[in-house]
Amino acid sequence: MHEECKKYADRISEFLNGELDGAAREEIEQHLCDCPECRECVESLRKTVDVLKRTPREAVPTDTKQRLREALKACLTQGKPTGNDA
Repeated sequence: MHEECKKYADRISEFLNGELDGAAREEIEQHLCDCPECRECVESLRKTVDVLKRTPREAVPTDTKQRLREALKACLTQGKPTGNDA
């Protein structure tokens, strides 16, 4: 992953949730137009979010949530999952 990509990685959740202001959203959208690697990662996350929205809600253990957050962050910052995947 390029250095420029890393500056957007921490804001992807806000981007997908529609929580960014117009300028920040447009900046990320432009980056996604220019960067196929980030675009692919965001599309994968979008699909995952869509699937999760359609599934019944169940309580998720705190440790599982933390491992998922770490794996997603690793995907966004390194372009690949961590070795701790289960």
